[in-house]
Amino acid sequence: MNINKSLSCEYLEKWRDEQRAQNKKIVSTNGCFDILHIGHLQLLQAARALGDCLFVFINADESVRRLKGEARPINDETSRATLLSALECVDAVCVFEEDTPIRVLEMLQPDVHVKGGDYKIDDLPEAQTVRDGGGEIVIVPLREGFSTTNTLQKLQTKEDAAPCQRKCWIVIPARYGSTRFWGKPLAMLGDKPVIAHVVERALQTRASRPVYVATDDNRIARAVEERFAPQDARVVLTSVDCATGTDRIAEVVTRLLEEQQNEYSTKSQRAIVVNIQGDEPFVNPSHIDALFDAMKDNVNLKMATLAAPIDNINKIDDSNVVKVVCAQNGNALYFSRCSVPFVRDEIAEKNAETSSSTRRHLRHLGVYAYEANWLLEMALLAPTPLEESEKLEQLRALEHGVAIRVLVVKDVVSIAIDTPEDLVTAQNYIQGN
Repeated sequence: MNINKSLSCEYLEKWRDEQRAQNKKIVSTNGCFDILHIGHLQLLQAARALGDCLFVFINADESVRRLKGEARPINDETSRATLLSALECVDAVCVFEEDTPIRVLEMLQPDVHVKGGDYKIDDLPEAQTVRDGGGEIVIVPLREGFSTTNTLQKLQTKEDAAPCQRKCWIVIPARYGSTRFWGKPLAMLGDKPVIAHVVERALQTRASRPVYVATDDNRIARAVEERFAPQDARVVLTSVDCATGTDRIAEVVTRLLEEQQNEYSTKSQRAIVVNIQGDEPFVNPSHIDALFDAMKDNVNLKMATLAAPIDNINKIDDSNVVKVVCAQNGNALYFSRCSVPFVRDEIAEKNAETSSSTRRHLRHLGVYAYEANWLLEMALLAPTPLEESEKLEQLRALEHGVAIRVLVVKDVVSIAIDTPEDLVTAQNYIQGN
């Protein structure tokens, strides 16, 4: 059995030639396989019965995210490949980076290519490639009730049945007295204030209801209460002495934990809190769900956040754009307002027609998920040296040895309402200008 994430084209063709030399009939199939279930097993066994050896192509993690959204895959590509390779009916597994298996099918040239589901052969993007290689396509109906979508729905139903074990709160800090834009949560964006846009985005997530708006201003409280039912959005008036957004969120979470103090005594029953800033009217709800999923999937994780590739080289040296550097496991190594990582050949790259520099830099998005008890502990810690140097509060967690998982996302609208000029940009955006 050969399983290799970086399976070379040369090896794939060699494997094919080895099977041909033994007059074996090659069958292939492909898919995400991010939750292996009985429907998949039926498909694979049916495919194997059509030939002498079965080669399974699985989509890489990034490909699954492009096709299925940021909450998928449920299991990473290495785990999926390892599990598939353990099945007796599977002879080889290969992870491919593209969204369709056309390139790998061109190399393998299977005698039969199998798809599971209700596809029409001519609608498959790989159909012509298989035919050009002399093969045929066979559609195997999936076992009823055992699709991946159905499996995920079952899991979600179980989560909903035990909400005390899956409590996911959204807290939106909103301050009236911003020095750069006084009263910005109530500034009108289209036909509603900025804070209403943020609450609406929060309500499009899978978070527990209600979502919470943390503010020390009665005007913001009234704006929320006039527009949303109390079961959807609840205002929590916090102290005027809160120095940071984290302090304001911690005050809300303290109250919530006191209200439900018997429910969150173990890691399996922990509460997860996501902080969405009250000036982020275009936050992507699917990104928030991805943060919740990351925290629920790893009970030891205390903190997670979002980042996006920097696609404008001019932003790399902008101190207003916070950069993050990540380890191979996806955890943050450092956050900085400076250009990190430093690229020695930066000058040469800037002179190149297409710079690869932006592909190495990630912009931190100021949305965080916390384990509730860690949030309260973090709020009590004194500012740390790196935090004070960079003026980045998340460095406090790193300096205390707490891992921060970084989820790299796309489809980001980079418009936060920090200044009146930002409001104009946002107005133009929603008007399509």
